[in-house]
Amino acid sequence: ELVLFLSLNNLAQATTAVTPPPTQKIMPKDVESGKPSEMVASSNGELPPTLFGIPLKHFVLILLTVQNAGAVLLMRYTRSIPGETEFITQTAVIMQEFIKGLTCVLILLHTEGTIQSAWAQPREALKTAVPALLYLGQNNLQYVAVGLLDAATYTVTYQTKTIWSGIFTVFLLGRTLKSNKWLGLAMLSIGVGVVQLSGIAKAKEQDASTGSDAEVSQRASGFFIILFAAALSSLAGVYFEMILKGVRVSLWTRNLQLAGYSVITAFIPLYASGQLWLVLDKGFFYGYTSMTWACILLNAFGGLLVGTVIKYADAVTKDVAIGASIVLSSVASTQLFNFEISEGFVIGVMLVIYSVFLYGERATCCGMVTV
Repeated sequence: ELVLFLSLNNLAQATTAVTPPPTQKIMPKDVESGKPSEMVASSNGELPPTLFGIPLKHFVLILLTVQNAGAVLLMRYTRSIPGETEFITQTAVIMQEFIKGLTCVLILLHTEGTIQSAWAQPREALKTAVPALLYLGQNNLQYVAVGLLDAATYTVTYQTKTIWSGIFTVFLLGRTLKSNKWLGLAMLSIGVGVVQLSGIAKAKEQDASTGSDAEVSQRASGFFIILFAAALSSLAGVYFEMILKGVRVSLWTRNLQLAGYSVITAFIPLYASGQLWLVLDKGFFYGYTSMTWACILLNAFGGLLVGTVIKYADAVTKDVAIGASIVLSSVASTQLFNFEISEGFVIGVMLVIYSVFLYGERATCCGMVTV
């Protein structure tokens, strides 16, 4: 859900749950400038917000990195380890949206004293249904894909959402991408391709020893599913940016609307998959373990965490977190799932991480890009 929240920079002025130090005063006009609080404080000659004497953006970076990598690792764990796979994924999606919505209710009650803002503008609230459905599809597809791909390959491939975002901003928002962004998208595509080819080569070796093509087919299916999930996520984010122009609605209000629509409509895929009867027979929480709950909580609070990123950090922090989470999930996969890191995988990962910075205009390539 990063794409959605990063498009709401100018809506985040009153959404943070972290209080700056008493000595720091941030004027509303500074927040409306869209700059992170730390940047504004520095420009005013004031100290940036800290926690236990450490700059807050460092904590945000660590949290975002752990969340990005941890969510994927936990999803992979719950879909591949015996004894952890019995829960119904659609119920997990419903629970993470319910927890997200409940959190937004508590924050709105604390900051505004009411949740009336969620339906104060019925027309605007109705528009939220479209991205909610797109995110619902993305969340369900992610559980399917992570059961077919290793965590490291999944994390790298999911970065194709940057490619989809670039394409959708051109066609839906009418923007023109500069040469560095097109170069970044091309490099990202190549990096993902190299990672996939590396994985397919390994899968062919496994299939050769068993005399079947199950591994190759599984990886191919996982690749297209996560590619589609990334496209849905990006389309939802760009669509949200398109409908929010000129509308002042708090980040927590939008999150509450999204969660509300998602919880209601999530029963449609539950019924369509035929799992509803299993839920009615064995209970909604059938197959849940402590790891299932950990996965749900990490996914639920992951999107809300980005509100803090918008407020107290900057886009560089997000990009560094993406790169760090890819490395972290890859290293952890070698220990948790016996994942073998090949030369092709390393090359692909390096291309993907570099392309993210290139697309964000924080890197140069062959003198073509000036920052």
